[in-house]
Amino acid sequence: MSNPPAAPREPIVFPARDQAFDLTAFPCPRCNQVVAAEFYGPCTACAAQLRVSQQGEATGVVAAAYEPKMNVTPNAVALKDD
Repeated sequence: MSNPPAAPREPIVFPARDQAFDLTAFPCPRCNQVVAAEFYGPCTACAAQLRVSQQGEATGVVAAAYEPKMNVTPNAVALKDD
């Protein structure tokens, strides 16, 4: 059995060294508008919409106190009096 010859690969093209890149402009991951910001993330309009839609409200319900279950019966060695 012989493997077929590999297809020729496309050459890798590198950008010119003198070309300047604007690393602060990127598309918003939500609305795809170009955003100029220091960090990657949604634009200010999308961030405001997310804050409003994902904001939770306090209900005032108090959770019950945690009481661990006793799933194992103590063995005779643990109960032995010295």
